[in-house]
Amino acid sequence: MINLDFSALIDRPQKDVFAFVANPNNMSKWNSAVVGLEQITPGAVGTGTKFKSIGEMMGRRIEGEMQITAYEPDAKCGFQINAGPMQVNITLSFKTVGTGTKINLNAQGNPGGLFKLAEGVLAGRVKSMMEENLARLKTVLEKG
Repeated sequence: MINLDFSALIDRPQKDVFAFVANPNNMSKWNSAVVGLEQITPGAVGTGTKFKSIGEMMGRRIEGEMQITAYEPDAKCGFQINAGPMQVNITLSFKTVGTGTKINLNAQGNPGGLFKLAEGVLAGRVKSMMEENLARLKTVLEKG
């Protein structure tokens, strides 16, 4: 089991940061593991909404399903991705700090199959990827 925590301070209001991150259509703009998403359940996006996901991990294209597991406007959002032999849970929480927003990201992964054999390497790669993703998110949001 992989369990990693990250945080970043973004110079944008909490409401703006949440709105961008919680919109699955923006995920590929900041999360390098996500190539594309297609909503497969009808209605407004919220807890329980499901998406067909196309991702990439360690050079491999992985198709699967993503479901929103938490959706608390301006405070918290969460996603569970089941793709191939990998299940990943990502929870993001948002808090105003000064004029900006502190974002905390927790990523938990349960690799199986080939990924289970390389769990140590995978944990290091996921750590680097999540740090890069938060840096990309900060850049995208601060440029407006």
